[in-house]
Order: sequence, then structure tokens, then C-alpha cells
Amino acid sequence: MLAWDKVKHGKVDIRLFYAFKDENGNPSIRDPDAWTNCRWAPDDESLPLIYRKSYVTDWHPICYTTEALKFAQTGYLIIIVCVQWADLMICKTRNLSLAQQGMVNKIGNFGLVFETVLVAILTYTPWLNLALGTRQIPFPHFLVPSFGFYVAIFMYDELRKLWIRQGMMKENGKTKLVGWTA
Repeated sequence: MLAWDKVKHGKVDIRLFYAFKDENGNPSIRDPDAWTNCRWAPDDESLPLIYRKSYVTDWHPICYTTEALKFAQTGYLIIIVCVQWADLMICKTRNLSLAQQGMVNKIGNFGLVFETVLVAILTYTPWLNLALGTRQIPFPHFLVPSFGFYVAIFMYDELRKLWIRQGMMKENGKTKLVGWTA
């Protein structure tokens, strides 16, 4: 059994655990050349070390090991935090655009900065990497994977708010939505 949550098997190619039998239960006839290669060559000195080697297990390559799962989980944690940035910004008002409202809420701004700093500490502090199972991912991967989700959420809500504002009218000094309730 693999210890997915520990670093004990961080240097083991996990394909070995699943490749000894084919789909019919017969012994596998694949030789080492039939396996796919890692995206980053471990001996390519032109790449930064963070792409080629794990700081926790001091092993390279990290692909096809339990370490790859730790890197993926850390990336997912970062995506959740970045999507929460969009969520905080869209929840500021029901029908005003962010351009109309602005970023004047000091507590909300503090929350954005705090959660960003917290996830950076959890990601880039070596002893926390070992304790929590996070890994140090390259900084461009901190923002790039989640940017599409951030833009989709933000743009959807801005368009929704624009649609709501077009259906509003003033009646007896009160703002009222025509035809439906937001």
C-alpha cells in the first residue's frame, strides 16, 4: 500500500504499483521505454530547480510519485484562495458594479491581503510543507491556473449586475426593480 499522505514513498514511481498486470489480469509486458516521460527533464540545467526536484524528498523527477499529488493539492489550495478573491469582490453589493462601489471596505481589503499572505506562508515555508503536506510551487503557478476562473466569476457577476440595473426605475423616491425581484 502506498502512503499517499506521507513522504515515505515520495521517491517511488507509483506507476509500478498499477502496471504489473494488464486489464485482463495478465502480467504486464511493458518495458521501461514504453512509459511516458516527465514534462520537465530532471537533468535539464536550464530549468529552475523548482520544476525538477522536490524540496521535501530531495528527489527528482517528481512526476509519477506521491510528491506530484502534494504539488497538485497545493495548486488546488491556491486556486480556491484566488477564486475567493473574486467571490469577495462580487459579494460587496447586490446591484452596483465594482467600478461604482470601489474597494473602500478596509476589512474586506485586509481579508484579501491576509488570505493571500496566509496561503503564501503555507506554500513557501519549508517546515510547514512537511507538517501540512503542501509544496513550494513556482510563483507563476500561484496565479495563472486560477485566473480563468477568477475572470469568469467576476465577468458573470458584473454582467448580472448590469442587467439588474437596466431593469430598475425610480418610483415615489424609491428604487424599484421592474418585473422581478433580485
